[in-house]
Amino acid sequence: MLLADEACGPILSASMRRLAKQSRNDRVRSARDYQTIQERQGTGFKLDSRRGSRIVFCADVKRLGNTGFIGAGGYLKGDSNAKLQIRIITPDGNHKEVELSCTTKWRGFGLAVQSEHLGIMKLEIQTPPGLRVLELWGLDGGAVELPESALAQFAQEADPLNSSHLTPETLYLRHAESVGMDEVANDWDRAAVAPDHSSLIHVKKCAYCQRFLPIDRKRPSALSFHKHNAKLTGHQNECRSCKKWRINDTFNPKRTVDQLHESSVITRERRLFLREPEILAKIKDRHGDGLKSIVWKRFDKKCFRCKKPLTLGEVELDHTRPLAYLWPIDEHATCLCAACNGIKRERFPVDVYTPTQIDELAAITGLPRDALVAKKVNGRELARIVADIVTYAREWDPRTFNATARKVRELRNDVDLFDVLRRASPRVHSQLQKRLAERPATE
Repeated sequence: MLLADEACGPILSASMRRLAKQSRNDRVRSARDYQTIQERQGTGFKLDSRRGSRIVFCADVKRLGNTGFIGAGGYLKGDSNAKLQIRIITPDGNHKEVELSCTTKWRGFGLAVQSEHLGIMKLEIQTPPGLRVLELWGLDGGAVELPESALAQFAQEADPLNSSHLTPETLYLRHAESVGMDEVANDWDRAAVAPDHSSLIHVKKCAYCQRFLPIDRKRPSALSFHKHNAKLTGHQNECRSCKKWRINDTFNPKRTVDQLHESSVITRERRLFLREPEILAKIKDRHGDGLKSIVWKRFDKKCFRCKKPLTLGEVELDHTRPLAYLWPIDEHATCLCAACNGIKRERFPVDVYTPTQIDELAAITGLPRDALVAKKVNGRELARIVADIVTYAREWDPRTFNATARKVRELRNDVDLFDVLRRASPRVHSQLQKRLAERPATE
């Protein structure tokens, strides 16, 4: 792991100083180099585009981590869109395989499997016909060693190490080189290093774990750091994994109502969209109010539907346009009491409010009246799901996939997510159907 020169001593921003004063098991060890962006060179592999290629890497696991898992991961992109088969094999033969959507933009990937044995682990990447070049950066593998502050939360979650919105940084591998695993020469019959097909990737240092990890200046939450327009780099100081393990999960008991609501929104939308909410960091006024406080004040501290006065703790923010139809939380949220929010639930405004109330809601939220009376699926989010349908099928609970497919089909009879999945991967489609059939009928 790359560490800052401790002789220089930590130089902390105001917000980091405030965090450092709170009780924690680990310390921030960083100078201001975490506020700069650097470039790293990827490694390109020229592939057999006629038949596809198999690239195999290995690493010698010489010690066990504190999780009982062995993992591998990194960042990749191709010269065209393609579906990759990625498989990790532990020294004792345990394995895990996923299908990954590769695009012409850098994206992270990672896999972790339980293993109590030392020895040689392997990572296999199978590319399909048509893909000519695959680029890698930060490829690494070994025992998964989590920070002490992460272990308690790690034990409570089903499989946090294989969550696509946090991999590979949540494995806490070094990612210090373009390719940090050894090549298995015997399997390189159809892939070769191609220096002319290696491009740059932008990285910055995490203020906590001190690793240099990738950022994407154009796409929010696409790589290892969330966007933060107030920072010099345009990204948060902490990588996504440290933000979760060492800040959010550590400081929840000390948070304000706004911060707790934000955490709840993040958890809910992360499960549906498999990424962090994009809007929350942008919706903060100069007094530090979060979305809940801002909407509460905008609605004159009253429930919009029944006009009952509310304390901030009594406020329940409604998405206005339902999350069930893929509308994430945003600045157009509605302030409701618990009873009225129970009535509104997954319904559109036009199904709940009178024409006069619709006009009033448009004036308060800033949403056009046409948007409030329309009953539509969010096309932007739907396109994201369709483009990476296999990942959503694997990571969603089967009931979530079924419910979302039903909601989409209700308003978009031209889109059947089950059919999209079947065409993308018959095997994953069959697995999903089997998981749905195993559910008790009463669920």
